Amino acid sequence: MAHNNIQKILRILHREPCSQAELCEKLKLSKSHIHKLISNLIEPGLIEKTEDFQTENTLGRPRQTLKISQNLQYCTVLVVHTDIEFKASIFVYGHEKALGSVDLPFVDYALDFANTLDAAIDTLTQNYFLNRSLILSIVIATHATVEQGEHGIMYRNNMLRDKNIGFADLVAEVTKIRTFVYNYAYGNLLSLKHNPHVDTSYALVIHNGHGSVALGLFLNNEITLGKNNSFPECSHLPFPYGFEQSLGEYTPHTEEALYFAISVLAPIYNMNEVIISGDCLLQHQDVIDNVGSMLKHCEDPRLHNIHIRYCGSEARHNFEELVYLSFDSLVEVLDPQIASKDLESLVSKISYSNF
Repeated sequence: MAHNNIQKILRILHREPCSQAELCEKLKLSKSHIHKLISNLIEPGLIEKTEDFQTENTLGRPRQTLKISQNLQYCTVLVVHTDIEFKASIFVYGHEKALGSVDLPFVDYALDFANTLDAAIDTLTQNYFLNRSLILSIVIATHATVEQGEHGIMYRNNMLRDKNIGFADLVAEVTKIRTFVYNYAYGNLLSLKHNPHVDTSYALVIHNGHGSVALGLFLNNEITLGKNNSFPECSHLPFPYGFEQSLGEYTPHTEEALYFAISVLAPIYNMNEVIISGDCLLQHQDVIDNVGSMLKHCEDPRLHNIHIRYCGSEARHNFEELVYLSFDSLVEVLDPQIASKDLESLVSKISYSNF
């Protein structure tokens, strides 16, 4: 349990510095418990204290916050793999700006993907004078039906011909780096979750554009996934003109497909909040208004109070969340323990001198 709480602390600090009091509130732990946990992260240098001179505490002193240490130089590689982009970027832990990136040629098969990425990592490490051993994780964000994480099955991928393969395991075998695979739209769900202006208490999310549709489900502000962290699959929904074909790009049937999706899916969990994101309806937001009117006047009273909100594509925020997800993967790899000597041993192996 202790190391799980340490992982939670690191995941929180990836996104923003926090005070000890804020960590107590977020994790629902006592001040003494939090103090013990952060002490075992500060001593070996994983996190550090800093003073926020723009915010004062009740005693008139600068607010003291905790943040990821800037002195740790181990890295993660984030791979974005969509129909319009195939790029590998290398990030130093705790730094939100990429150290470097390289565009990759599109390929048809997973093995070619893995070999292409392996060569790209060599290029990145050579260009930036990095020791490859400092790269501890790879995170791949792709348009796929996939059991998200390290060892799940990828059932299909819009850009690859392979089906029902252990994609992350294959990439890890080729690169010799632990690999995690996620649906690209997961970044969108994380962005919505961390947006204070969006209500995700109980919400259905439809993310559509570039020929694909992804569904998301929030229950009690948490992203809900299927068995083995499966990302929700919707391409099989029985819409007469093809669900993904009609909603992935704007077509004469897009309005009908959106109404179909909401009217079928929202009542399952008695959802009143529906969030539309992605580029498909960016120039066609009248579709959302029309579907909202159709829902209010349909025969099913459960649909009358549904509120549809368009949140756009927010590609920059989605990418930021994928970067944070890459940092989260490092936490999984490091798996820090409560004993500080273990952490000290870890830090000694990945110190700045390894560059």
